[in-house]
Amino acid sequence: MSFDSGRLRRPERISSISAIALLICMFLFKWYGVSVSGVAGIDISESRSGWDVFTNSRWIWLITIIVALAGAAITTGALEFQSPIEPAPLTAGLGALSTLLILYRIVHHPLADVAGFHAGIKIGIWLALIAAGGIAYGGYLAMQEEGTS
Repeated sequence: MSFDSGRLRRPERISSISAIALLICMFLFKWYGVSVSGVAGIDISESRSGWDVFTNSRWIWLITIIVALAGAAITTGALEFQSPIEPAPLTAGLGALSTLLILYRIVHHPLADVAGFHAGIKIGIWLALIAAGGIAYGGYLAMQEEGTS
């Protein structure tokens, strides 16, 4: 078992880079923010990352990241995997599920803009949506190359 980056195909590159991007978005970028200004002389601003806000969805996103990175490791020969399920359909399915969960969180988000109180979404959730879509796309491309459905 040795890592051979020459064996890393385009679909695995897409899904693994997207997985790393999703991991970064979950922890370092803010997904939601709340600010209060001018109410009783108070100015407060608070933002939260995806990991901080979500208690259940974050575990699905973390599993998606692990599966996408494991798929790349299997392709390069750094990890051996014996299973009737190929990693590509699993990566594509979890990537699609993660994309839908993030999209749901964008559509159903806390939104308010009343008398100095503002709550809404931040850039991190949009970047996470793109990254999760990249994982699904990379898994889909790998499925097409392997001829699986």
